[in-house]
Amino acid sequence: MNEILKVKLLTGRSGDDGSHSPGETIDLPAKEAISLIHSEQAIPTNKKAYEQALASIEQTNRVEAEKEAQVTAIIEKESLTLELIDLYRQVARKEAQIEGVILTDEEVEAFVEKSMNGEDPSGDENFPAGKPNNESGTESGTDKTEV
Repeated sequence: MNEILKVKLLTGRSGDDGSHSPGETIDLPAKEAISLIHSEQAIPTNKKAYEQALASIEQTNRVEAEKEAQVTAIIEKESLTLELIDLYRQVARKEAQIEGVILTDEEVEAFVEKSMNGEDPSGDENFPAGKPNNESGTESGTDKTEV
């Protein structure tokens, strides 16, 4: 938005465009003019132009706020998705541990993919398909003594 508004200064002002005294009428970019008007350092010379510029700035601000909210929502969704993937990995490993097997990374990722697609990989008779975990010295398929 590159609108220019004409304002009457209520206070003195100096800037890149020179010095201006109270009562002087100058042209300013709309955002700067509106800022001076709202801080009671100037008054608009054309109320209709001021209201149009104000409405335009408010619309621009709404659009920018909506875009920012969308970006924030996308970032939050991506973050939650990564968190969910991590949780599914933990579930896959925990189910495999309960079954007494060790899953490969590929098997864990297959579990995650099925879970993310709304399938129930736990109900799959091939899950967990990992190799038996014989770290405790027990044979695969034998119940371990609970402590």
